[in-house]
Amino acid sequence: MFISRFSSAPFLSFSFSFSLLISLSIVLDGCTKIVDVELPSSDPLLVVEGTIRNGEFPLVLLSKTQGYFDPIGDISEGFYLDGAEVTVSANGVPYLLDEICTQDLPPSVLELLGQSLGIDPLFLSENPLCAYTSFDEPGLIGVPGVVYDLHVLYDTLEVTSSSKIQQIVPIDSMAFAIPSSALTDSMGFITTSYTDPDTIGNCYRWASRRLGEDPSFIYPLGGSVWDDSFTGNGIPFTFTFFRYSEDFSEEIEGETGFWITGDTVLVRFESIDRSAFSAIATFEAAASAQGNPFAPPTNVKTNIEGGLGWWVAYSSSVDTVFCN
Repeated sequence: MFISRFSSAPFLSFSFSFSLLISLSIVLDGCTKIVDVELPSSDPLLVVEGTIRNGEFPLVLLSKTQGYFDPIGDISEGFYLDGAEVTVSANGVPYLLDEICTQDLPPSVLELLGQSLGIDPLFLSENPLCAYTSFDEPGLIGVPGVVYDLHVLYDTLEVTSSSKIQQIVPIDSMAFAIPSSALTDSMGFITTSYTDPDTIGNCYRWASRRLGEDPSFIYPLGGSVWDDSFTGNGIPFTFTFFRYSEDFSEEIEGETGFWITGDTVLVRFESIDRSAFSAIATFEAAASAQGNPFAPPTNVKTNIEGGLGWWVAYSSSVDTVFCN
């Protein structure tokens, strides 16, 4: 008697699974329904991106919100608004900022503006962008301890904000460190040490810039800000940052996140007030969680009354690290 070594069980199992898949497809296809969602319309709001630092003039960029399905339009039309009346008050004295548009600037000024905004000067020369600042008003140079009030009027839209330049918290020390687990002896991270003041409510932000590589200072997304509830009060604190690259830049394979021996790095350690900290922290949390279905929802806060965005007064301490 001949007995086959092949069983029909796998074939039957496959046939059953295939039939079940077809049945489920028919059921699911029958449940499909096109739903048209009508999003309610809303009035546009002004969006403010404004900063002032100790020893520097203020810089304000303005844009407007738009509907979710509205077309973005041609980039040559410009995203940032001109024609606004922007005033910054220092010690109660108001100063009207000058409107400056990139198409009207010489290459030397475009280079400086590009470094401040972190935008390629060539892009600025080819695409219109308007900002508000001042180059000749001494009363608008940022000073620690001063509260700076912002007032913007654009068409029928009006927004206000206020931010204080905190006292400078200096950097105690910095170092380039190569971890013991590194695959090579040429890549490492940067440590920064400072002493937190013996007061409650201090908030900080950190940025870095590789000379000759980065067009401006770069903030680590999703972790550039923290407060003294994390560090304690009146005690020295040392923290570590890996390198965060410029958006859309190409990285050499294996070097992502590391500084390399031979790099010269400027580190900017900044103090900010509580309202600015809340706005930046929630923005970074929302931006870094995009695409993550398990991330908790985050409501992005703003310190702009009547609009969106932020107006941040920075107290900056800058030092240099030579990666040797």
